[in-house]
Amino acid sequence: MLNVSVTGRDNNSVRGITQDRFHVFEDGDEQKMTYFWEDSRPMTVGFIFDDSERMNTNDKIYVLKDAAQSFLQNKDSRDEYFVVRMGDLPDVVVSFTTDSKNLPLNYSTLGETALYDAVYVGLAVIKEAANPRKLLVVITSGGDRCCSDNNKRTTEAMLKSFALKQNVEIYSLFVADTVEDEDSEFVHRDGIVLSDLATMTGGRMYNAPNSARTVEATMAEIARGLKTQYLVGFKSPRLPDGKRRGVKVKIDSPEGAPKLNVWTKAGYYANER
Repeated sequence: MLNVSVTGRDNNSVRGITQDRFHVFEDGDEQKMTYFWEDSRPMTVGFIFDDSERMNTNDKIYVLKDAAQSFLQNKDSRDEYFVVRMGDLPDVVVSFTTDSKNLPLNYSTLGETALYDAVYVGLAVIKEAANPRKLLVVITSGGDRCCSDNNKRTTEAMLKSFALKQNVEIYSLFVADTVEDEDSEFVHRDGIVLSDLATMTGGRMYNAPNSARTVEATMAEIARGLKTQYLVGFKSPRLPDGKRRGVKVKIDSPEGAPKLNVWTKAGYYANER
């Protein structure tokens, strides 16, 4: 089963696309669809926000102030969310709620960047979600503490392995306008890790400038693109072998109409049951 996102003009989700316009491929071979459904069910969103000391540089911390509000401004009344901060140790500062008034008013910077730990916590918390569609939205400037903190818990390999086992899409906004020489290697590494997580889970990665207005606009864009998705299923004719198989979805755009954007996770492991 694949969660497929489709957006058109202004990055709005596109409704009413019929099954015959979808094409699903496994390792380059087109597959016969056995399930198709337009999915507008409510969502659970976990906001993973970087409030570490690195966000003090050039006042990047201010991009967080209204980021979640922008995502939730046109939410379904049944959509729920929670907030995890990542300074020093990951901490759930807002538990599951449907009321956007419960969002933090301000974020204060504290300690090192527990990026991998915080995303791991978000994946663990969202298992208890009330809604069927689940996603994490991460805003960070990178620089996870893995290489300087002996108390680190989550490695890159652990995080990716855990993410692959969850039906959770990960979207990331990577805000890194200035990088000190001593941190540049770690920041670059974390950008790659977040991009990998987005590709693996069917989300997206955005390189965001240090601008509150731009971050808010991107958050609203992500939310618009997720109003409606599609569930597409197929049964592979190949026997399970434990190996990774790449998947891709294409859509036939109506003649003369603008091209549609479509994405889903990049693959899955065909494990024996």
